Amino acid sequence: MLISLPEACTADRVAALWRTTLPAVARLGGGDTLTLDAEAVAACDGAGEALIVELYRRSARQGFAIACRDGRGVVARTLGLFAVERFAEDPAAANPARNTSTAVQLGQAAVHIWQDACGQMAFLGEATVAAFTLLLRPGRLRLRDTLLHFERAGIDALPITLLIGFLLGLILAFMSATSMRQFGVEVYVADLIAIGLFRELGALITAIILAGRSGSAFAAEIGTMKVNEEVDALETFGLPPVVFLALPRVIAATLVMPLLTVFAIVAGLLGGALVVTSLGVPATTYWQHVVKATTLGNILLGLFKAAVFGLLVGLVGCSHGLQTGRTADAVGRAATAAVVGSLILITVFDGLFAVLFYVLGI
Repeated sequence: MLISLPEACTADRVAALWRTTLPAVARLGGGDTLTLDAEAVAACDGAGEALIVELYRRSARQGFAIACRDGRGVVARTLGLFAVERFAEDPAAANPARNTSTAVQLGQAAVHIWQDACGQMAFLGEATVAAFTLLLRPGRLRLRDTLLHFERAGIDALPITLLIGFLLGLILAFMSATSMRQFGVEVYVADLIAIGLFRELGALITAIILAGRSGSAFAAEIGTMKVNEEVDALETFGLPPVVFLALPRVIAATLVMPLLTVFAIVAGLLGGALVVTSLGVPATTYWQHVVKATTLGNILLGLFKAAVFGLLVGLVGCSHGLQTGRTADAVGRAATAAVVGSLILITVFDGLFAVLFYVLGI
């Protein structure tokens, strides 16, 4: 079989060769010889090089020989750019995940989790040192950036927070009222909603909103700066990225979470009032039970949990942003990992708080 390459081995000239020759080459096997005539080639772009490499790759895999006429050395120069000795390898072998056992994959996943945890702990240490530095030198805090992130994470998130809080209170009231109505104690739905929102659901649902909305944004923003080498530029100028980029976002998330939680709780109480009053309970009775069930301890516990959840979201989001790779795909993975990591930590700490408050009798 003879393949003659044109003088200008460019994309527009070799397109036809790709369509006509490769099906015929696929039928060659051991003992066959392919003659590649490259004597006339004077110019060769990426498409021509790809065709040459593909022919030699198929030769290595199918076992046929190639007799090359390469007076100008175009083919030799092209093959010199590639690892010819690996042409016979199966592409599947290049992906270890397809060829390793389940035990090996589980081990690799465990190592990845451990490395990620070590990275998170290292960032936590850097952030702690930076926070103490700011206490000694408050002027190093970029107050303008902190207020900007406070606005983005807090004020801009009010509509979705109010909506979800209202719907949460409405759903909670409706589901509990259907059960309590059998015993004629619909009025105590107000107590259930107030205690649930102040102690648990208000901070939890707001933290989930903050993680999905702001945690991913923190990771994506810092990750994009890492890809654009802006983080490297900060380090070159002697500006610590943790102080310059992370702390304003962490402080803003920590401070804004209790405020968003208050708005979510108020919206939830209004949603519960809508359901309870529709069941015939006077609005004044509903609000009297809410005030009676709402203690200072419940309020402080809810706000404390909200601040901790905000701190976790800020730390995880900024940590994954600073650990982002150098590709656009890495930015997406960092944003996803920030949301997932935040939700896991929020759930774990919420469970720890529940056990701790139970043991302390709070």
